[in-house]
Amino acid sequence: MVGARCKETSALTKACTLEDTFANILFLLFIGGVLILAVSLVFYYHFLRRRAFLETANQLGLKYYYRGYAIPQRFGFLRQQRRGRGRHAFNILWGKHQQEETFVFDYMFSTGMAREKTWHYCNFVVLRYESSCPPLRIYPRSMLTVLGEIMVYNEVFLDVEGFSEMFGVFSVNEYFAKRMCNAPLIDYMMLHPDLSVEVEPHWVAVGKEGRLVPEEIPKRIRQAEKIRVFLGL
Repeated sequence: MVGARCKETSALTKACTLEDTFANILFLLFIGGVLILAVSLVFYYHFLRRRAFLETANQLGLKYYYRGYAIPQRFGFLRQQRRGRGRHAFNILWGKHQQEETFVFDYMFSTGMAREKTWHYCNFVVLRYESSCPPLRIYPRSMLTVLGEIMVYNEVFLDVEGFSEMFGVFSVNEYFAKRMCNAPLIDYMMLHPDLSVEVEPHWVAVGKEGRLVPEEIPKRIRQAEKIRVFLGL
């Protein structure tokens, strides 16, 4: 009797062990399936975003490039954002729009080192103009904590209520900066406190923190064109 009971207990133990093993296998398969689904959704999301950018570029008559590492060296206004390994432009739209050379792109750079390293994302619409003006930078005050000291340039304070509290204006030519910051531009900037404006010889750029939304690109280009008109470029 004792031997029969021992055999019965041993059989039950083996059955329980098999059930536990089977349950563990099922759980691992479930976790693996969830991970595969998550990775697939990420790839599908990026595929849809690229297709949306490509469709927008085709609608505007522009070319689309997914990634570019030369843009940080091409545009001087990105000097403040030339930090961190791996900095680059992506979702790049380029070509002639309204007969003017136009760039639209996302951009990423980093600040800090090791564990304190932080990636920052911003986006720009860059339009070409024919004349050559001194450099001018207009940044929201919130961006200055990330950009740090604006080297070479002097800060220009404008006697406009609220504007200097919202934006920092930097230039090597104070007279030029005050002439560019006319009433229409100031009024528009105060209605859009998240925008930055950067003028350098032959290029004017309108920037914004965060990443581009494909459907908003036509609006962003019109916005940059309006600012260029305010600047008289």
